[in-house]
Amino acid sequence: MTRLKLVRFYGLYTRHLRTVVASLVLATLLTLLLYTTPNTTNFILSSTSNSLSGSVLGVEEEVQCLPHHHIMFLKTHKCASTTVQNIFLRYGYTHNLTFALPSAGNYLGNPGFFKASMIPRDLMPFKEKVDIFALHTRLNPPEHAHVLHNDTRWITIIRDPSALYESLYNFFHMNLGYGFELSEFSTRPMSELASLPRYGGKFGKNQMLFDFGYPDDMSVSELRRAIEELEKLFDLVMISEHMDESLVLMRHLLCWSLHDVVVFAKNARRQEVKPTLSPEMQQALRELNSADVLLYNHFLARHRHAVFEFGVQRMADEVAALRSLRDEYYEDCGAREVKGRDSSLRFKEYSGLVSAYVTSNNSDQNCIMLSLPELPLVDTVRRHQETLLNVDELS
Repeated sequence: MTRLKLVRFYGLYTRHLRTVVASLVLATLLTLLLYTTPNTTNFILSSTSNSLSGSVLGVEEEVQCLPHHHIMFLKTHKCASTTVQNIFLRYGYTHNLTFALPSAGNYLGNPGFFKASMIPRDLMPFKEKVDIFALHTRLNPPEHAHVLHNDTRWITIIRDPSALYESLYNFFHMNLGYGFELSEFSTRPMSELASLPRYGGKFGKNQMLFDFGYPDDMSVSELRRAIEELEKLFDLVMISEHMDESLVLMRHLLCWSLHDVVVFAKNARRQEVKPTLSPEMQQALRELNSADVLLYNHFLARHRHAVFEFGVQRMADEVAALRSLRDEYYEDCGAREVKGRDSSLRFKEYSGLVSAYVTSNNSDQNCIMLSLPELPLVDTVRRHQETLLNVDELS
């Protein structure tokens, strides 16, 4: 074979060999993709201090992050906020974080606006900054910011206004103050309902806007400006009707693991005691709370957009993992649901209308805190903080 033919032969052989190898590699990759199932749940449940998966235009990226410990949670009335609060109180307690706390009870302002001076000196950390604010309050951003770190994440939760108002009216027995039942709302003049004073100075129409520190009666332009201000202030506005999706978004915002956002529903009325609202009643309540309706619709649209950006299937996977993990905690804690004033409860709920939990695993601190009502849990956190601050003074 001549030298030229030999070179041509080896060149052809080499190209053929490369083609064969490339085909084998491609076939192997396709086999792995088609027949190997990634363990998504294990990744989701793992601590996000290792990595946090993000998605931009469908391209997955690994973003390194550390758990965030500075949080402002505005606890809105009758929006499932006690459920979310339980997460923050447990997390802060476990990680020895400091809280904004009154000397007693669970309010720091409301109906009056919050002032930094409401926090007693013996419960204020030395640097006069707290890690977590997670109590009922009436929003006053400059005063809240005074006791919070500069990198604080601002979070709140809202609810469909007609469902919120029904819950508010019946839970706090507002009929005793107004002299008529909620069932009469659809037959009474709207002018009469709109002129009702706030019950106890605290509860009434457009409750979410009131908790956010605004008047309950605003012009459309004032309302739009208020919504713009809230959008700039809050890093996340959770939606009560989409609780699990909101928890997933929250855990990514804070770079927490899925374990950190497991929670049992707190202070929620049992299904059998919830009244069914007629279409006429719902319409009357929506008209009465029209400002809250605009607020809710705006942030509901923002939530849906956030889920879309997060990835619909990715969100479904994490929600399924969260619910499965919650079931595991329920079983491991030996939890069972009882009425809120059940005689078997050591710590009773505000009302017998709501559900409470009894756990058989009383050796696990997390199980105990998962089952505690709000007031006993706040008391537990307060005692823990007093101990932490005393130790800091001695050291």
